[in-house]
Amino acid sequence: MLARLKKTLRTPGAAKLMLVACALIWGSSMFMMKDATESLPVFWLLMLRFGIAAVLTMTAFWKQVRAHLDRRTVGVGLWLGVLEWGGYAVQTVGLTMTTPGKASFITGSYCVMVPFIAWVLGMGKPHRYDLVAAVMCSGGLALVALDQGLPINPGDLLTVFCALLYALQLVEVSRRGAELDVWALTAWQFVFMTVASGAIALFEPVPAANVWTPELFGSLAYFGVMCSFVCLTMMNYAFTRVPPAEGSLLASLESPFGVFFSVLAGHEVLNGRVVSGFVLIFMAVLVSNGWVWLRDKVRAARAAREAE
Repeated sequence: MLARLKKTLRTPGAAKLMLVACALIWGSSMFMMKDATESLPVFWLLMLRFGIAAVLTMTAFWKQVRAHLDRRTVGVGLWLGVLEWGGYAVQTVGLTMTTPGKASFITGSYCVMVPFIAWVLGMGKPHRYDLVAAVMCSGGLALVALDQGLPINPGDLLTVFCALLYALQLVEVSRRGAELDVWALTAWQFVFMTVASGAIALFEPVPAANVWTPELFGSLAYFGVMCSFVCLTMMNYAFTRVPPAEGSLLASLESPFGVFFSVLAGHEVLNGRVVSGFVLIFMAVLVSNGWVWLRDKVRAARAAREAE
């Protein structure tokens, strides 16, 4: 039974389900992060979040960490931590200046960037559909970011940069995770993210005693355990089993989930312009990645006809 489960978890189908689960969890956390930034300074929040995840990851995967304690594994893990931490840092700072729904949808544009970054890093030329998607995504970002006219909200600009860092991190995981131990990489990734957040938190004000409520502790536990330890572990593993462009589409479902939960929590008031921007960005995601699914279906049908 256990052997069958392990075999199932290694399949691309299981990896895709993991990415959808990550998207759901991340989407549900966006408005909670917005609320948490009103109680804690940004880098205190990130230090605690990633500290919980680092302890859990080192504990759960200590055998793999010890077995792969070499310069290359540690170096790549720390590099992944630089990219992921940079994305979280600018996203969380940006979240203090924009709404959870807008931040979620703009962040989701990373999946359109992935094919181009993969091309630059020698992982194949982007398809013409990727070019169409890039134009659509740019139009959608303009509608969302310019919903209140010029100048553009600094929080939205930071979130675009966050999406770029996430895209680069996903490509790097896909490129290097298959040849190195993904569990050890993830552990070192969290170590860097915790240390970097803590270093900057030293320059932030110490949170007052009255902010440490049961609700805040519950949010920190959710961020550290589910949104960081569980999600990043699943995502890194999944990207060793599915192509980066296809995987980024599934992970980007965080965007509609984020808007849905933000509206439910009363953080979001949508207007026609912003909704139009959301639709354009989401359509760009489908155009950029949907052709891969369609191409595979056509090839499978052609192979089946030839086999008859």
